[in-house]
Amino acid sequence: MEEGLRNGVVLARLVRVFKGEGAVRRIYDAPKLDFRHSDNINHFFTFVRNVGLPEDFIFELTDLYEKKNFPKVIYCIHALSHLLARRGLAQRIGNLVGHLQFTDDQLQQTQKGLKDSGVAMPNFGNVGRELAKEINEEPEEPEEEVETEEERRDRLLFENEDSILATQAVARAFLVRKAQATQHARIRMAERYVPKIQAQCRALLFRQRHQRERDKRADLIPWAIGVQAQARARGVLQRRWFLRLKSALRSSKISVVKLQTAARARIVQRSHKELAKTFATPLVMENIVSLQAQARGVLRRLQLARQRSLLQRVAIPIIHLQAHTRGVLVRRRIGTQLAKLEDVTDVVIRIQAAARTFLARKRLLTLIRALRKATPALVSLQARARAKLAGQRHQAMHKALSQVQVMTSVGGFQAFARAALARNRHQEQTKRLEFVQPDVVGFQSVARGALVRCSYTAWRDYLRHSHPQATILQALLRGVLQRRKFRAKMEYYRSNLDKIVQIQSLFRAKETREQYRQLTVGTNVTVGTIKNFVHLLDDSEADFQEEIKVERLRQDVVKRIRENQALESDVNELDTKIALVVQNVKSFEELTKLRRTLGPDSAAVHAARTSVLAAHGDPFAGPSTLDRSAKRKLELYQQLFYFLQTKAGYLTKLFTRMTMEKDWEKHRRLTERVVLTLFGYGHDRREEYLLLKFFQMAIHEEATAAQSIEDITRGHPMFINVAVHYLRPKQTAYIRETLQAVIRGVIESEDLDLETDPSKIYRARIDLEEMRSGVPSKQAKDVPFHTALNDPDTRAEYIRHLQVLQWWTEEFVKAITQSVQKMPYGMRYMARETLNAVKSKFPDASVEACAACIARLVYYRYINPAIITPETFDIVSSTIDIASRKNLAQVSRMLTQITNGVEFGDDTPSYIPVNDYVWKAIKQISAWLIEVANVQDAETEYHAHEFLDATVQPKSIFISPNEVYAMHTLLSQHLDFLAPTREDTLRVILTELDGVPHIGNEELNEARDTAIELQLTNRFAHVRDPAADEKTLWVQAKRAVLAILRVQPAKDLVDSLMQPVIDEHEVIWEGILEEMEREQSRHQRRMPSTTAADSAYRLEDIRSMSFREVKAHAIYFLLELEKLGKISRMDGYQGILNAIAGDVRSKNRRRLQRQHEKESMEEALKYLAERKKAFEEQINYYHNFVENAMNTMQRGKGKRRFVIPFTQQYFHMRELQKAGKPPQFGSFKYTAQRLYKKGVLLSIDQYSPRQFDDIDIVMSSNDVGVFTIEVFNNALGITNRVASADVKMEDLLQAQFENRASYSLFSGLAKFNLNLLLWQINKKFYV
Repeated sequence: MEEGLRNGVVLARLVRVFKGEGAVRRIYDAPKLDFRHSDNINHFFTFVRNVGLPEDFIFELTDLYEKKNFPKVIYCIHALSHLLARRGLAQRIGNLVGHLQFTDDQLQQTQKGLKDSGVAMPNFGNVGRELAKEINEEPEEPEEEVETEEERRDRLLFENEDSILATQAVARAFLVRKAQATQHARIRMAERYVPKIQAQCRALLFRQRHQRERDKRADLIPWAIGVQAQARARGVLQRRWFLRLKSALRSSKISVVKLQTAARARIVQRSHKELAKTFATPLVMENIVSLQAQARGVLRRLQLARQRSLLQRVAIPIIHLQAHTRGVLVRRRIGTQLAKLEDVTDVVIRIQAAARTFLARKRLLTLIRALRKATPALVSLQARARAKLAGQRHQAMHKALSQVQVMTSVGGFQAFARAALARNRHQEQTKRLEFVQPDVVGFQSVARGALVRCSYTAWRDYLRHSHPQATILQALLRGVLQRRKFRAKMEYYRSNLDKIVQIQSLFRAKETREQYRQLTVGTNVTVGTIKNFVHLLDDSEADFQEEIKVERLRQDVVKRIRENQALESDVNELDTKIALVVQNVKSFEELTKLRRTLGPDSAAVHAARTSVLAAHGDPFAGPSTLDRSAKRKLELYQQLFYFLQTKAGYLTKLFTRMTMEKDWEKHRRLTERVVLTLFGYGHDRREEYLLLKFFQMAIHEEATAAQSIEDITRGHPMFINVAVHYLRPKQTAYIRETLQAVIRGVIESEDLDLETDPSKIYRARIDLEEMRSGVPSKQAKDVPFHTALNDPDTRAEYIRHLQVLQWWTEEFVKAITQSVQKMPYGMRYMARETLNAVKSKFPDASVEACAACIARLVYYRYINPAIITPETFDIVSSTIDIASRKNLAQVSRMLTQITNGVEFGDDTPSYIPVNDYVWKAIKQISAWLIEVANVQDAETEYHAHEFLDATVQPKSIFISPNEVYAMHTLLSQHLDFLAPTREDTLRVILTELDGVPHIGNEELNEARDTAIELQLTNRFAHVRDPAADEKTLWVQAKRAVLAILRVQPAKDLVDSLMQPVIDEHEVIWEGILEEMEREQSRHQRRMPSTTAADSAYRLEDIRSMSFREVKAHAIYFLLELEKLGKISRMDGYQGILNAIAGDVRSKNRRRLQRQHEKESMEEALKYLAERKKAFEEQINYYHNFVENAMNTMQRGKGKRRFVIPFTQQYFHMRELQKAGKPPQFGSFKYTAQRLYKKGVLLSIDQYSPRQFDDIDIVMSSNDVGVFTIEVFNNALGITNRVASADVKMEDLLQAQFENRASYSLFSGLAKFNLNLLLWQINKKFYV
């Protein structure tokens, strides 16, 4: 505001508003403040004096232009507003107290500025009264008393009463519409049940109406009897009248008929005459005749067609009817004939007898005529026959009469005769009955029906009269039967109670297993299954403890890894320092300091380190010592590393950019260590997923930049080392399980030699002969390949070595190819992404070429190190011998060639004979590598999604401030490449950080070397999931549905939703909420679940609702999901049940995954502990070496050097002794000319070599490893110290380690030869 008013532009524009452009013709508006801006302010002075503002209220030009008294400027503007308000030209500026908000810091800063400038703050509250006093006018009306908040609220409510009532009406209408919509939704949800309910309602209504009618009929029985009597009487009278009328008509029938006939004849005659007159015209007659003919034809055809169609439809029934009719007619005719025959039986018999008599006589006459012709012969034959027959009869009669059974035989014969007659009569009767059987059957059926109806009517009437007694009797009988059945069943149950319990348990177990199987593999999960297994969604105490244990293990693993890395770095640094010490006879102060830093970090040391960081304003000093700016920087660093973790593209670009630089190796190890720390070494689900996505992007960027597939096969990108460190903890178990047997087989095989170079085999054979004979061989030892191969013994040994090497290679290949399922997922995922990237970049590449790209990481970086150095993977307990290592190297050479996908060439002629096997193994290994890459994506494996970083809490990382600042430096150096646009998030963060903090002194640098815990936060977490609304609906629907199933379980979800809510349900719901509160009070320290699926089932969000509201919300969310087409009411909202079942399955997978993580981290801790022990042993060895060396150096320091009297050095030491400042480790004085001649001194700025005689250089040391070099100028007999500097031995050694030839001192004033300067220091101070 002050800067905006200083140039007077705003004040000049204010004058122009009131006076017009004529008063202010030109406003000077230059961007830079200069003296011409005072013209704008002068215009304002002229205006306020013209309007009559007193001089006491007008500020000075310097008050505004130089900001000497800015409150007076504001006071003048307030007074001007009051004056203009009195003139009616403007509104006055009101009291701003309570309308503006300022922070305490702003108020304190303003008060401090006023106090320092000596300016008093004007009283703005009395500006109106002061102005009225100066201009001699009445003061303004006092402002109305400021009403209180309650008064203001009551006034506003009273003023807006109508609006409030209208709003309440609208709200009530909205609530009613919402309730009606909910009711309609419930009705739509129960649509498939409505017909059933309607049918039941209609049935109930019909039964009620029928019962009312029955009751009415029961009440109207007397009236009905009277009505029936009246109806009968009226019927009798009506029938009598009808009979009289009928008899009268019958008596006058002839007269009536004649009358009718005459009338009809008369009418017909009249109509005939009229028609005859009409049709008398010939033309009409012809047309009528033809029309009648056609009409008759049409009518006849239609009649015939109808008759035909009718006959066709009833043809079969007519045929049956005709057949039945013909049968009836035939049976009737036959019956008539039989009746007639029965009536004339005697006549027929007599006729038949007469006919038979006539025929007999005729036959007799014919026989007589014939016999007459043969009378003599016949007479004689008859006589003989009669005689014979008579004799026989006589004999038979004699025999029969002679027996007693004659009467019996006669009786039997009569019986046979009667039986034959009876059978004949029976047959005739049967035939008659068969003939009349249809009529008899019909009559019998009619008779039986009549009897049954009579019996039924009698029983019905009896039962109707005895209905109450029958009902009571039936109820008693049913009760007795039911009690008997129940007692029998209970006795049976009691006798078989054990078996019943066992059967019930087996059935429940089977049902539970079936429900669990349906839950795990089924697609349509029932409500009962969800209700039985919904407890699996809750985190138990065991789950909570396991989560804590896994989290602690993860932190321990990360800390152990960092400790091991720090120990390894210290070991490497000690190696370098000790080597430099031995070379340069270096002081051991540096080693002593390193030894102290490796010791335990006590509380005092930690406090001292914190105080150092806090003194320099470091943002990592701790929460208690941070100021606002340091805290803001800490937040920015947290956001920066979170952004680098979740946006892996920046790290991949940084790796690409660093590899293009010449000195990228200098920052490589630091960058790799920071990246591994950033992702927590992949020991957590989220961090491992993000690390794998980083590898995925790096692999695809490398493939995109590759010009040929060989660039990928032979390339060594920067991310490979990060991948190796990430996979190393998981590598040990896999390598031991896969290759331990074959590697130990190679090591433990005696006399195994896999050397394949014939020249070396030939030389070894010559050496063996010399050793056996003791006589030097005359044969040449160093012979070329083909010469050695032509030697028979060498050739045989060479072939045998190749055969054995091929056999062992086959064993290794077999062990490797059988280990696909044992390989860690991270390794397989990188193989998968490598294959995808290669196929995308080179679609025509062969399978072998793609497999070679995969083998670059899988074999060469993952498996091959274990074959070359098995002791580092705990495959063997001790270091292997040289012969075994050479044998493993030969196997490794074979496997490397196989995984490269090419055969041996002319550059390796000794391996060419095994090319056939190599080609065969290439096919096998290529298929195995492709199978390794056949794995699901990371999203499926880790149940991750696009917004995992916004839904899962990131883990803290352990990193030192120096590593943070080093990463900040690298990002700042390559910012234009990493973030080219101004809106880029990375550029925004780095710009706000405002540069890298300075390195500082040695003490500060040491304090920054200790790792701190850095919490990662997301400043840019406003990214919105496109499906967030849908996911929210799913979460809310699942939560509400589970709450309903806990209170109102049913067979169907729709049934549960349609059940009415009663007070009992509200009580159950309150009990569930109370139980949840008790559970929370028991586990107050429990961490909430970090997965989105688990958080969907916590009831915290709906605990404040009643169960009725929960149910209404459930119906609303289900209908919203149905509108989106995600679920359907036709299947009873099965989709929501399947979603809940999927969450239960995910919970089980999470438990299994947690167990696997626990085992893997315990294995990693064991491995890291062994590595730490090895590093500590090595560091202890270095410590012992340091102690021994320190003892030796201390003895050397105790010697007094002899100084030649009356020399420059003699007088120099005497002066130091007189001054009482002799350095502890000596002081030496040289002329610059002397050092220049020796080559130690190269140059001194502003001095030529001719002036070096007048310049002295003093080298002294009062602290271990620190040397003070001073330059004195003795010109004109006056000694002046030109420059002085302390030089540390470690700086000199580091410069020598970097191969620097010269070393500059005194800010570049003097330049020394580095090696000769070290030699001079070693000579004077250490030798």
